[in-house]
Amino acid sequence: MIAELANHLWQSTLVAGLAWLVTLVLRRDRAGVRHAVWLAASLKFLVPFSALTTLGARFGWRPIVVAAFTPHDLLVATGGGAFPGQAIRIAAHPSAGASAMPSIWNVAPDVLIAVWSIGAAALLATWIVRWRRISAVAREATPLVAGPIVDMLRAIERRANITRPIAIASSESSLEPGVFGIVTPTLVWPSNLCDHLSPEQIEAILAHEVAHVRRRDNLAAIVHLLAHAVFWFHPLVWWIGARLVDERERACDEAVVSGGSERHAYAESILTTCRLFTESPLACVAGVTGADLKKRIEHIMLNDVRSGLTGWKKGLLAVAGGAAIAAPFAIGIMRVTPLLAQQPSTNAAFDVTSVKVNTAASGMIRMLPAANGGWQAENVSLGMLVRLAFQLQDNQLVGGPKWLFDDRFDVKGTGTAPGRDGPLFDKLKSMLKDRFKLVTHVETRESPIFALVLARSDGKLGEKLTLSTTDCTPTGPNGRGRGQQPLPVPGERPKCGFMIGPGRIMVGGQTMASFAQTLSRFAGGIVVDKTNLSGTFDIELSYALDPGNNGFGRDLPPQPGPPPVVNSDGPSIFAAVQEQLGLKLESTKAPVDVLVIDSAEKPTPD
Repeated sequence: MIAELANHLWQSTLVAGLAWLVTLVLRRDRAGVRHAVWLAASLKFLVPFSALTTLGARFGWRPIVVAAFTPHDLLVATGGGAFPGQAIRIAAHPSAGASAMPSIWNVAPDVLIAVWSIGAAALLATWIVRWRRISAVAREATPLVAGPIVDMLRAIERRANITRPIAIASSESSLEPGVFGIVTPTLVWPSNLCDHLSPEQIEAILAHEVAHVRRRDNLAAIVHLLAHAVFWFHPLVWWIGARLVDERERACDEAVVSGGSERHAYAESILTTCRLFTESPLACVAGVTGADLKKRIEHIMLNDVRSGLTGWKKGLLAVAGGAAIAAPFAIGIMRVTPLLAQQPSTNAAFDVTSVKVNTAASGMIRMLPAANGGWQAENVSLGMLVRLAFQLQDNQLVGGPKWLFDDRFDVKGTGTAPGRDGPLFDKLKSMLKDRFKLVTHVETRESPIFALVLARSDGKLGEKLTLSTTDCTPTGPNGRGRGQQPLPVPGERPKCGFMIGPGRIMVGGQTMASFAQTLSRFAGGIVVDKTNLSGTFDIELSYALDPGNNGFGRDLPPQPGPPPVVNSDGPSIFAAVQEQLGLKLESTKAPVDVLVIDSAEKPTPD
């Protein structure tokens, strides 16, 4: 979340800088155009490019994110008997979770959120107090339905093509004339202002307020106040707010002068109003005395504004505005997240690798970490190694030689030499490329999937799904960083990892995404976590095992002895997930990245 916020802030800052450059180019043009540019910069703070990219992705062919192994998952598989009639048992290395040791990095997000909340609350409280004060003034004002002021206002409205009359009310307060409200604006007019202005000056002030209503300046101010409240800590947000007020007042001044008001009289009316009355305390109540008065008066008297934008400036604004919206949207349509990394990171490899044909025929499969970043495996197939190295679920591996899951190997990679270290997955990819001559490519195909979602609208979970309180970090009390841990007692849920038997899955201290990956082997298709449940969980699931699906497909070689006993009276895995866990597997289709094996060779034993 912090990374996303940082990206959004620097992107918004860049847009604000570009807006400033654009307004420099347009400094001799109408203020309304510059106001629109600054308003677009303000909107950028409220609408991140990532949101447009996400929207574009909904219309594009984009592969879903599939849960995969983490570097510490699935390390041991054996044909032992943890459950009666068990076909296979698995213990997993604990997945990385939240550290049990507090540090400044653990509490920093909470501190930042607290500081932001205090700042936002203080700002909102200030605005609410000011709004209530202005609202009280508007309520106490006396509505005007006839008289010279009303007649002038209606005449100006007709010239401005405003069909809905603006309400006007006389106030005894010291506030300047201002437009209050957005949907049904009301012009609050100081009762004694007419005593100090000539009819021409009164008409000019009224024209200024009508221009605010026509431009919907109060609505634009509300939009920026939202950005201001959320990003109050960013100096550019305050600066953009000042620019918006400055340009909207100049735009109204231009409208008054172009409407026929005499410049000198209009300038005097503004100065007189400024001397007698106080400025509106909120930007969303548009008045007449805001912004830099000296520059406004100079602008009114000089009238050095071009009559209209040139053709190339119109084109530039159209292209810039269209690109700001279309570019991230198009990126979302075209971008395909590379879920399957093709090449290992530079120099990531085992120091020495040994690959031999397995001749034990014991039915046992082992995958274990070794010292100094090493790794070893017994009775594994090339398909298993590819799936682990590229972090694939079953249906994401396509093609390959006939012996992909039939021939078994013993693999050992010793600790890495200095400068050649890297993630386990990258080391495995290097080994597959060097020893098995593996050549692959990625394709995106539409595939049936299962979405793991909450079954109940109230979010209540089942009795067999509980939040874990066990520290399953690699360096925690159950982590392999503290040495080899014993396998769980038969029939007992492991504290950290997985225990799988016929018709039974027991999970300790694992994420929901990791559980979805395990569940995919038994559901018959890719399972994607859509529960939005964070943290780690303890899970116990019992179901009727399909005799044709042991949960390991081609991974598991034929097992000696009689077939396992299967409880055919229990619920299906789909019913069990809903009844026992409070979750649900929904069938759908989605574009999914698959890894296609172009070629592979049997390694030379050494």
